[in-house]
Amino acid sequence: MKITSSNKGFSGPKFPRKPQIKHHTSRLAFNFSFLTGMTQYSLKKSNKNVNNKIRLKLLEKITALSEEDKIIILNRSKEQGLELMPEEEVRLRVNQEFKDTGRYDECDDNYWVFRLSKKGRVIGKISDNIFYILAVDPKFDLYKH
Repeated sequence: MKITSSNKGFSGPKFPRKPQIKHHTSRLAFNFSFLTGMTQYSLKKSNKNVNNKIRLKLLEKITALSEEDKIIILNRSKEQGLELMPEEEVRLRVNQEFKDTGRYDECDDNYWVFRLSKKGRVIGKISDNIFYILAVDPKFDLYKH
């Protein structure tokens, strides 16, 4: 690039204008691909602890959580948003495929929990805006309450 001078003073280099990037809000997306193999914390039909009322409540909750920005959800109380749970406090056998694919390493160090009112808790990990649902805990026994 060439710097030129004129009667009006110096003129700096001309840089091409960058196209304006449209930024989207960051909303959570939910992934069920790596639910634990532990039947009592899965959504399998053989899990007698998870009934249709719990499944419906789960659907309602993820719908509500996916309709707002992640930053808003993280600033809510644990009853309405998400709760951070240290990994060492949760007794969960993580799906091995979740670890083998590298997703486990891409996620935050701790677990995130959201409540299904008095019907249970959902435990997962977050990577960017993806909430990997790893377990559904209707018996409230995956961590101390």
